[in-house]
Amino acid sequence: MKFCNRFYEYLYIDDNEGGIYLCPWMEPGNSSIGNLMSDDIEEAYNSDRANYLRSTMDGQSFIHCRREACPHLQNCDLDEITAEEYQQRKRARYYPTTINMAYDFVCNQSCETCRKTVYVPYENYAEQMKTIQAKLAPYLDRAKKITASGHGDPFASKYMMEVLENLRPSNPDLSILLETNGVFFDEAHWERIKHLGSVNLSIVVTTNSFVEFTYKHISRGGDFRKVMRNLSYMSELRKSGSIKELAHSFVIQDRNFREIPAFIKRSFSEFAFDSVVLKPVYQWGTMDEDVYWFKDVLNPCHPYHAEYLEIIQDPALKDPRVYNFAGNTLHPARPFPGSGTISAANFPYKTIEKDSRIIIYGAGQVGREYMRQLEETKYCIVECWIDKVFDNNRIMPPEHFLSIPEDAYDAVLLATKSSVFLEEMKLFLNNAGVPDNRIVCC
Repeated sequence: MKFCNRFYEYLYIDDNEGGIYLCPWMEPGNSSIGNLMSDDIEEAYNSDRANYLRSTMDGQSFIHCRREACPHLQNCDLDEITAEEYQQRKRARYYPTTINMAYDFVCNQSCETCRKTVYVPYENYAEQMKTIQAKLAPYLDRAKKITASGHGDPFASKYMMEVLENLRPSNPDLSILLETNGVFFDEAHWERIKHLGSVNLSIVVTTNSFVEFTYKHISRGGDFRKVMRNLSYMSELRKSGSIKELAHSFVIQDRNFREIPAFIKRSFSEFAFDSVVLKPVYQWGTMDEDVYWFKDVLNPCHPYHAEYLEIIQDPALKDPRVYNFAGNTLHPARPFPGSGTISAANFPYKTIEKDSRIIIYGAGQVGREYMRQLEETKYCIVECWIDKVFDNNRIMPPEHFLSIPEDAYDAVLLATKSSVFLEEMKLFLNNAGVPDNRIVCC
């Protein structure tokens, strides 16, 4: 039978009001086992509600687990044990040995997948932080693993930095994992917590892109040049052994999924990353449904889904150092909110004259649909087809465009429905000297 040790070891403090869970990948609200503001940790951890949630593993239903969010259910890599072994692992009473301090929401960024604006602490925020930290303090010294902080950035928050700065582990085998966007992981902040290098310290950095244009759109409020400098600094700390493990995290979405292979290769070749973690974008309740729909390329109804399936077959993803949260699973097929179908990409016949010589920029689903229609109708002549991802005998890289004489084409057709991609493509063409009146957008 499948066994998940999180039910018996993990404590997840989900919010700044003290909500307690057995795992961050369980149903929000419905799987809460208590609240730090009013409940004793061990009493909550051994409550009827907590034991009921554990009992769902008896029948292997995992009915309160969010399969789209849990990498173990998606990759089918939970421990396989006998029923006898399962009974041996169960005890009469439990206390958490892995503590995830996700209660602090302070962050320097406002990534669209996480929040709409930069988080501003409310009036009694500092008081609540102290209450939560006081409740946790006795357990931090008994813990085997401590994680910070799932909703904010520990290096951007004075509250979390105080906890880490004052943490003096007595257990030399303690593991500490810090999740950060990297902007404030610099020499000054490291100086305050460098004593944690004496235990098993792991750092997970989420940058989502090595392309500055992409980074600015995804990591809102970030500083690309500072992050790149700090990645080099972290790499030096990893090489010296101060950091025991360094992971690079990448949230897969419509804007960056084409960069996955290059992101993996550069993480290993240029920096001292031990692993690359690919995380599909997930609806944590912070995005409007239409925004989430456009970002979720694992949705079979998404116009870029076919491209995503091609990208994940790249050999770079077969590297054993790469861990894909989704594995080979996909998200449920969801039509665009408010519609039952997805509109097809129709060639702009009213904008481009018949028999025109055109260049198609974009080889995703839109570009392929344009080519299919033109091959059937012979409406105009495609002089060249370019795309920065698909480079083969039929599709050329954008740089090839620079060698094409200006009188060899009448228009460049941008084959995408994404306003962000349009901005980037138009910028490339304008820099190449193409006037706006020769650029056609769908």
